[in-house]
Amino acid sequence: MIKLVNIHKLKNTLLLIIVSNSTILAQESKAFSSLNEVLEFSKSKNYVFQNAKFQTQLASLTKKTAIGNVFNPKMNTSAQALNNINQQVSFLPAEAFGGVSGSFKEVVIGQQYVSTFNIQPQFDILNLSAIAQIKSAKINEQLVENQNKINEQNLYDKINAVYFNILSFNGQKEILNENLSIAETILKIVYQKYNEGIARKQEVNEAEVNFISIKDKLEQLEMNTKIQYQILDLFFENTIKAELKQTLWSYENQTNTLTTNSNLQTQNIDLQKQLTQQEHKSLLFQNLPVLSFVSSFNWQNLSNTNFFASGSNWQNFNYIGLKLGWELPTVQRLSNTKSKQIQLETLKNNVEHSIKETNNSNEQMVLEYEKSLLQIINYKKIYELKKDTYEKNFNQFKENILPLDKLLISQNDMLISKINVITVLANVGFNVNKIEINNKF
Repeated sequence: MIKLVNIHKLKNTLLLIIVSNSTILAQESKAFSSLNEVLEFSKSKNYVFQNAKFQTQLASLTKKTAIGNVFNPKMNTSAQALNNINQQVSFLPAEAFGGVSGSFKEVVIGQQYVSTFNIQPQFDILNLSAIAQIKSAKINEQLVENQNKINEQNLYDKINAVYFNILSFNGQKEILNENLSIAETILKIVYQKYNEGIARKQEVNEAEVNFISIKDKLEQLEMNTKIQYQILDLFFENTIKAELKQTLWSYENQTNTLTTNSNLQTQNIDLQKQLTQQEHKSLLFQNLPVLSFVSSFNWQNLSNTNFFASGSNWQNFNYIGLKLGWELPTVQRLSNTKSKQIQLETLKNNVEHSIKETNNSNEQMVLEYEKSLLQIINYKKIYELKKDTYEKNFNQFKENILPLDKLLISQNDMLISKINVITVLANVGFNVNKIEINNKF
């Protein structure tokens, strides 16, 4: 019997294969040999750098706007055509028209059809508040640039943490694989002894539990590594699948003396203080008069026949001059000025505190690095001792001198001591690169 193929299912399957292949091709693997390579690549992919460009453009636009506001040019224009359907009647002395003294004559003054076109160019000649805002805009540009650097540094610190999490997990997986082989060997020996009637079933169970426990830790590390890789790939907006080639053993002989003196945060608060100081000055200048050039150019067509009638009258009236405008201080303006002054005093305190905080942070980074260097020496000695103990215990166990539980304890101690070495190597690498990242800004 011939089976009929469901065409719709076949089409959907082919479509799924095409989409899957497209996704795989779109997200290519990329290998990295160092953290610096990862950081450099992130510059071309991460959204932080794209947003930094937009913020810089906005700051530049703000500065250009502030320069334009110094002159504040205006060109008010208007055009209107009025049909005075019912014009106002005026009563004038009749004797002016040859009439009886003491009487009045009704007279309509004006034209029925009036068309007017008006242009009023004007600009500020002296506006101290607007001039002060130019410097505010320039300080804002510096502040945006500084904030972009802070955002970049924060991004690098996050990548640094994820990078060394992955290297740490990779190192731990190597150790667990080694110990999984050891656990398998122990399990085989215990099975052999059990079959020979030398060991009990409980010992077989314990040896198998030891094997399963290490296997579970290895599986959990595999999953955690995948999670960290997903986080790392997101720093590249998931455009590639990263693969790290470096190992932690490259930091085993790290002995360099490092220092750091970055002060990005202090610069940021100091620029905020300068900006607030300039804004306060601008608010004070708002209470001063503004000198402006004013002008008006008008063209008018008058007629009693129709709009723009033939033979109608055209006339123009114009003026140019200077205007001194002075808006007396309002309650809101005075409140804003006082509020800005209080903000300024707060920021002055913040700058002083930030200097101390930055110094402490720099010193702490160096101390964390030096602490991890000392731990390497101690943890490596501990591992060598634990390894020696395990090897001696293993030989005694094979000769039926040492019980299984003592051997498993020594193996676990050796495993933990080597993982401690890997962990502290990851700390060394992380701290070294954190200091180097800090020194870039």
